[in-house]
Amino acid sequence: MPGSREFVETNVRVPLCALKALAVVMARNGASRDATVRRLLAEHVQSQETARPEDRLTHISTVLRYPPPPVGRKHPHAGTRLRLRLPAGLADRARAVSLHLPGQYPRAHRHYQSRALTDAVMTAIAYAEPFTDEALDGLFPLLRHRAAHNLWRLASVALCTRPEFNLLHAAEKLRDGMEGESVQGLDREQQRRLLDTVVALENEVAWHSPARFITAANIAREHLTGPRGKENERMLYEGGGDFDDLYRDTLHAREETRQKLLHGTVEYDWTGRGGTAVWRAERQVTLQDFAEWLVNPGTEPAQILATPPGWVLLRPDAWTAAAPALTREGQLPQPFPRWQREGHVLTFPYRNRQALWPLQRIQCAPGWEPVPGIEALLAPARALPAEKVLGYIEALLIEWNHPFDTEEEPAFPSILEIPADRAYDIGLITAEERRAAMAEARESTLRGMDEVIARFEAHGADTESLQYLRAARGNFSNFKSEAKRIDARVGSRLQVTRARWRWPGGSAAAEFRAGSSADLVQWLAAAAHQGRELNLELAMHRAWQDAFDRYGRRDRAPGAWGRGRV
Repeated sequence: MPGSREFVETNVRVPLCALKALAVVMARNGASRDATVRRLLAEHVQSQETARPEDRLTHISTVLRYPPPPVGRKHPHAGTRLRLRLPAGLADRARAVSLHLPGQYPRAHRHYQSRALTDAVMTAIAYAEPFTDEALDGLFPLLRHRAAHNLWRLASVALCTRPEFNLLHAAEKLRDGMEGESVQGLDREQQRRLLDTVVALENEVAWHSPARFITAANIAREHLTGPRGKENERMLYEGGGDFDDLYRDTLHAREETRQKLLHGTVEYDWTGRGGTAVWRAERQVTLQDFAEWLVNPGTEPAQILATPPGWVLLRPDAWTAAAPALTREGQLPQPFPRWQREGHVLTFPYRNRQALWPLQRIQCAPGWEPVPGIEALLAPARALPAEKVLGYIEALLIEWNHPFDTEEEPAFPSILEIPADRAYDIGLITAEERRAAMAEARESTLRGMDEVIARFEAHGADTESLQYLRAARGNFSNFKSEAKRIDARVGSRLQVTRARWRWPGGSAAAEFRAGSSADLVQWLAAAAHQGRELNLELAMHRAWQDAFDRYGRRDRAPGAWGRGRV
């Protein structure tokens, strides 16, 4: 219809008190709910877009994750659904100015999901009409983002696992030692990496759980209520000496104090989450160092060991990355955008600029040129978001099957395995080799079934069920269904072994430089990227297991560290 306006419909869940406050605003302005929400949200976004990121506002409920998510998929959601009918683009702008706690993502496990749009709606309503309920009563309602992040930092160290505590305590001793001109035996590079890992842990890759949000609520109750609430919000925002003292006191709190901070949480061993958070922080620093290695190759070795996970990266001779100065409009100068459009280079975020790779140095302007014929190697990255490109470049440089000395063998081997059918289709293996791989995979699957039968037999499963399982060894689906009926945990872990073939060569970049066909190079580049992602997932799972093996409660007397020191 002429004059009609298109709206995008979505929804958020908010507590009942927020809806009542919204009704007050509606009555005050004589507007509908939809129109009132649109106006409040538009005004909120406009004001926050002009503010510095650390000065933007968030509602206390976001830091506390209130209303809480359901305990499980079959449990009801807390809060009331509020429908939003918004102009196109407003929801994205609202999310962009909202609070994102370290380690939160738009799409993730429910404990890790950010609530950016909910935060914007709650903050907009509260700014126009304050609200409260039993859970929020007395809490300072609107925090600046920096204050909210520091409140979360306190909650993180209050409920802190042993892997995290050891890292944070080592950095603390290092800083104290620096002030006293002592470096506790670490060289400059090790010092820098330790401190960078702590920054990544606290600002980027924190783990989440309902217990940490309960802890945040306890800390907020102590510091953000009553006449000192506003003053303490300022303390959290400024992050000066008073905050540093509070942070240390929380990190090293006595057991009695810690139990107060963790009041309302349940006894649970979070060691795995803490171990993988430390691993992700170390991994992030490794990627940052990798970017520096690409952009500044002059004094750096052509081969580095990227740890974690522990694979070797080999930079081809004369290949480099460049981060040219941007134009006044904040864009890359020509001819770099044209090279990017034509598939000659990849771009990735580097500090506050964009870096381009791979390039070769030349004497004339602009000082670089693309690597001839590189398009097939870069083609699989065209659909990747900008933040994934650096990882793709890393995948191209991984030296698969790199020979290590026994004493330097990494804990996690870097191998690239691909489906045997695919390897056969592109001519990498013969039909006989494919049949052998399939037979080996079948034998591995049968061994897994036999191990399940033996386990059930040892634990006293009834004879009828065991006979059914033995008869079902020829039908994996039926076997797994029966195994899950007997023991859901054991049955769920049973998987078919797929026929795989191990790539015997080195990196995808090396294969390109060796003159292999464009089809093989493009296929290998895509396979290397997929293999990198899988290997990282497996390495992070290994970090989870290693954390339990080293720090888990199973190896210590119960309660030796109490809740939060696990």
